[in-house]
Amino acid sequence: MGPRVKSIAETSAYRTEGKSLVVLQVNCRSVYNKAKELWNLVDTYNPDVVIGTESWLKENISSAEVFRDDFTTFRRDRSVRGGGVFICVKNIIASKELWVDEVFEMITVEVKGMDPKYMWVIIGIYRAPNEDTLAIDTLAARTSPM
Repeated sequence: MGPRVKSIAETSAYRTEGKSLVVLQVNCRSVYNKAKELWNLVDTYNPDVVIGTESWLKENISSAEVFRDDFTTFRRDRSVRGGGVFICVKNIIASKELWVDEVFEMITVEVKGMDPKYMWVIIGIYRAPNEDTLAIDTLAARTSPM
């Protein structure tokens, strides 16, 4: 589970507000079994948003079993072993789920800056290496009006 941290410091909205939006993206390969490691990464990098792929979560596992309550968690679980995505946003940041794809493992969340005129769309997607590109085509179609 290696971290990939991106800072959107050059985005004019957060530069104006004096803060960068920090996004941590992790390929978990079972976040349920690695929750402690995930939250150690969160404590180390202090991200505003965490995007996780290969969560391996199912509907019978509650968010409270894995995720902390200082984050709002949005999930798209897979019904069979493997896959799944989640997006966690710090509670102090306004966020809402825009859509979840029912076929592919995709979830989209709107994140608002301190100034409401600034908004970002965060997309979590997992496409297994052996899948065709239909998931990417679906993502392109769903996001083209944005």
